[in-house]
Amino acid sequence: MANTDLSKAKRVLATTSEREVNKLIENGWSLIDTASGKDEAGYPIMRYSLAWLAEGEPKEPRDVF
Repeated sequence: MANTDLSKAKRVLATTSEREVNKLIENGWSLIDTASGKDEAGYPIMRYSLAWLAEGEPKEPRDVF
């Protein structure tokens, strides 16, 4: 991932849902980082961090789904 100037971010959020992250990206959010690990039961998980870097107000996740 390219370096992103997060000082320009109007909002940052995280999700573990592939469906959500794809919808958010389609709606103008930028993927800024990912992290992988395991939950308490040892099940693999992925966490996606996104930022609103575009002009105007961010589209809230509740408005995307």
